[in-house]
Amino acid sequence: MKIKVKLTGILASSAKFREREIEMPEGTTIGEALNIIHLPVSGEWTKSSVNGSLRGKNYVLNDGDELMFFPVGGGG
Repeated sequence: MKIKVKLTGILASSAKFREREIEMPEGTTIGEALNIIHLPVSGEWTKSSVNGSLRGKNYVLNDGDELMFFPVGGGG
């Protein structure tokens, strides 16, 4: 199945892309997608949305979904 992956902020900078269509096996979860695209940051520091709705790492993706990863904000 094909998933459109979008990255924002430092994630896009680190991965060297903002948007890319990626082939993934049927039944891939968001957590597995993180490993497939090799984001150079820990999954603990990201949030994700699918088709505009926040989703957890166990959410199963479907063909044609738009998966967005964005960094968790911090302050101090």
